[in-house]
Amino acid sequence: DPHGAFVESFTPSTRGWPAFMRAHPILLWEYEDVWGFLVRFSLPYCRLYDMGYTSIGSRFDTEKNPLLLNPDGSYRPAHSLVLKASDREL
Repeated sequence: DPHGAFVESFTPSTRGWPAFMRAHPILLWEYEDVWGFLVRFSLPYCRLYDMGYTSIGSRFDTEKNPLLLNPDGSYRPAHSLVLKASDREL
């Protein structure tokens, strides 16, 4: 949607389109809400999230999340991350 930057949870259709209401409830979801939904309903997702990644970009700028690092050097899956307010800026 070329006007996606202006979308809110409930947004009327774009001018020039037939009149309808767009509903985007996921826009209000927190990190934990997204993962809770995916895990609860056993929905598929990229396996890199199980390897300690919480954000996936290109192969040149994607790094494992240090908040998921275990003492033994392994990483927990992304869905196990519990964010505090101060962590949300990472």
